[in-house]
Amino acid sequence: MTNTKDENLAKEHLLDFVGYVLTSTRGLYREPQSYGPMRMIDTLEKALMLLKEQGLEEESLDQIMGILRENRWKVTADPEAYALAIDEAIQHLVTVTLQEKD
Repeated sequence: MTNTKDENLAKEHLLDFVGYVLTSTRGLYREPQSYGPMRMIDTLEKALMLLKEQGLEEESLDQIMGILRENRWKVTADPEAYALAIDEAIQHLVTVTLQEKD
């Protein structure tokens, strides 16, 4: 037997992720336009969780996701505030990326 229990679990999580992305993509055709950004953030969060399970983790990404989680429901009530939260998360990522290059 070549696959270990951990490999099988990782493969199952990967398939779940692909299934989530595909069904989310399909759902976007009938959902309100404002759901698109929420779906993208959910996808990002799920991808980061998969990477964590594989031992790839970056604390600063948790901070970025915190900004997005804190503001996620503003997408329908206050879209401009949500856009500003995304801008804040992007700026945080740029800062982290530039620090990594130094």
